[in-house]
Amino acid sequence: MDELQFIRLGVDDPRDEEFDCGNNDLNEFFFEDSKGNSRELLAVTYAWNLNGKTIAFFSVSNDAIKSQDVENYNQFKKFLPHRKRYKSIPAVKIGRFAVHKDFRQSGYGTKILDFIKIWFVTNNKTGCRFIVVDALAEALPFYEKNINNDDKNKPIRLMYFDLKFVSPVNYK
Repeated sequence: MDELQFIRLGVDDPRDEEFDCGNNDLNEFFFEDSKGNSRELLAVTYAWNLNGKTIAFFSVSNDAIKSQDVENYNQFKKFLPHRKRYKSIPAVKIGRFAVHKDFRQSGYGTKILDFIKIWFVTNNKTGCRFIVVDALAEALPFYEKNINNDDKNKPIRLMYFDLKFVSPVNYK
């Protein structure tokens, strides 16, 4: 039986030396930059291991959607209580997300993104309303399936998902 593990990676935690997502920048982040982000409290990186092999990783940090970030900011605020008070809306940012090249097109990326959505609303870990990602062009097809779009004409696009739609809290 396959054993899937979800692991938080700290500064000194070993990384699976065989991990390769096919993107040198993301591989470097996994092996090196994630350690510095952890040390400086900038982001936390998590690995998904299947039978001892890392099949994917992602990093998350706190963020916000600000009025200058999106054209339709008032649309974001119209469902919020005391909406005049919000100069920004709390979000969690997926800073880096990669799937091992041998596990692409296997559905793991979507499953992990679905996990992140549920994970952040379960017991409201950080008080965030949205998941945001600055999607690179090569990742757009994946994120377009799983996250809403904005900034459609930019090389790096702000994309967001309203966690209200997966929250167990009854919104009225």
